[in-house]
Amino acid sequence: MKKITRIISFLLIITMLLLTAVSCKTPADENSSKATGDVSDKDISGDEQNGGNSDEQQQDEEVKPDVLSILASLPDADYEAYIFKIWTSNHFNTTLEGRQAPDEQETGDIVNDALFRRDKLIEEKYNIEIEYTLFADANPLYQSCKKSIAAGDDSFDYAMDKMMDLTKPLSQAGQIVDFNRMPNVDLTKEWWSKYAIRDLTIDGRFFFATGDITARYPGSQYIMLFNKKLFSDMGFEYPYQTVRDGNWTLDALFNITKNSTRDINGDGAIDNSDLFGLVVETMAPFCFLQASGEGLTKIVDGNPVFNVKNDRTIAIMDKLSAAWSDPYYIYYPKNYQTYDEVPIFKEDRALFAAMTGTNTSLFKDMESDFGVVPLPKYDENQPEYYSYCQPYGSASVCVPITNKNLERTGMIIEAMAASGRYTSTPAAYDVTLKTKYARDAESEEMFDIICEGSTYDFAFIYDWGQSYSSFVSTIAKGDSYLTKFESIEGKAQAAMEKTINVFASVE
Repeated sequence: MKKITRIISFLLIITMLLLTAVSCKTPADENSSKATGDVSDKDISGDEQNGGNSDEQQQDEEVKPDVLSILASLPDADYEAYIFKIWTSNHFNTTLEGRQAPDEQETGDIVNDALFRRDKLIEEKYNIEIEYTLFADANPLYQSCKKSIAAGDDSFDYAMDKMMDLTKPLSQAGQIVDFNRMPNVDLTKEWWSKYAIRDLTIDGRFFFATGDITARYPGSQYIMLFNKKLFSDMGFEYPYQTVRDGNWTLDALFNITKNSTRDINGDGAIDNSDLFGLVVETMAPFCFLQASGEGLTKIVDGNPVFNVKNDRTIAIMDKLSAAWSDPYYIYYPKNYQTYDEVPIFKEDRALFAAMTGTNTSLFKDMESDFGVVPLPKYDENQPEYYSYCQPYGSASVCVPITNKNLERTGMIIEAMAASGRYTSTPAAYDVTLKTKYARDAESEEMFDIICEGSTYDFAFIYDWGQSYSSFVSTIAKGDSYLTKFESIEGKAQAAMEKTINVFASVE
C-alpha cells in the first residue's frame, strides 16, 4: 500500500512540474552558444533556408532537458526512508530574505514553491525525507556547525549559507570535505558554477561549491541600477545600447555621473541630502576593480598570487581612486551604514546605485522605474563584462568531515543541484530578478550578460593581511593602494601562504 501511495504521489508531482514548466525558462547552459558568443546560422534560423524544420531540429526540441529528464538521467538509489538533514537559513540578515529552504507546503511564492517541488521529486526518487533546520542567518549556523563537528556528531548531512561566514571559517579549520573528492558529485556539470571552481580552488582543493543547488546563486552578482525618471528628466539615453555595443566603460559612466551630481540644498557641499550621479556602498571599489577585468589575486599554477603590481591593475586602481576622491563622480556616504544607498535611490536622488543583485528586492515598492546594467569595463579594449559574485551574497554547500556516508550525501547533493537548475534557479532568475524587480525586457537581457561574466576572488574572502579591507578604505579616501599594499605585502603574503598550506594539508 505504501508503494502505491508513493507512486501516486510521484505522478502528482510530475503533473505539477509539467504544468509549471511552461512559465519557467531554464537558464542558458554555460557551455551553450549563448554563453560563448558563438552563434551559427542554424542556431538563429534552424533549417529555414531549406524550406522548413529539419528532423534534426525536431529531435533537438524533443530532447530539450527539463527537471524530469535530468532526474531520470541520474543514478537511482533507495535510501530506505533516511532523514536527510540540511542546516541552512532563509535570511541574509534581519532586512533581506535569501530563501534556501521551502515552507512545509506551497504558498504561492514562486521560489518557495519551486524549492518545495524540487525536494518532493528528490524524496520520491531516493526514498528519503528532507528535513531542514533553519537558523536566523549564517553566524549562528556556523557556530552550530563548528560545535557539532568538533564533537564528532553526525548531526547534519550538509549546511549551506554565506561563503564568507560559513564556508570560509569551516574550510580554514579543516572541518568540511573537499568537493573535488566528493563521491557522486560531478563538478563538470552545468549546474555547478564553473566560475567559482576556476577562481576558488587552491592546490586542487575546492570547498566553495555553489551553483543551482542554492536559489541565491542568480542574485549573487554585483550590478548597477539606474533611475529611469532621472535619466529622462536630464535628457540621457538609457545605457542599454552602450552596453550592447561594448562601450559601457568607466569613462562612459563617469561622464554621466560628473554631469549629474548637484548641490540641491545650496549649502556649497555635496552631502547626504543632494542629488548624485552614483551612490555606492563599502565593497564597491573592489567590485569595480573586478568588473575592469582584474582582481587583487589571480590563480597561477593552481594557487592564488597577488595581482596588485601589474601595470593594468595599477592603472585601474588609480582611476578608481581619483573617482572616489571626487563626490561629483561617486558619492560614498560618510559613516556608511548598511543599505544607506537604498533611500537615496528610492527618493530619486541618484542616477545610479551599485549593489548585489539580490538587493533589488529592496526596491519593489519604488515608485519610479529603474533599469539594470552591468558594472562598466575599464576601457573598450576589454573583451567582456565581468560581474563579481560577492561572498556575503553567495552561498555554498558544506559537507562536514563527520559525515558517515559521503556516497549518499553526494548523490543527494548532485540531484538537488541538477534539479535546482530547472526549478529554483529559473524561479529566482527569471521571475524574481528578471521580471518581478527588473522592470523592463532590456534589464532581463542585462541580467544575462551579468551572469555570463561572473567572477570570484580569494582576497575578499580571506582578506590576507587586510589586503581587501585596506583596498576599499584606501580607494574610498582617494589614496594610492599600491603604496598601501607595499606596506602590508609581507604580512599579506604570509597570510596567503598559511591558507594555501591549510588547504594542501587536507586529505
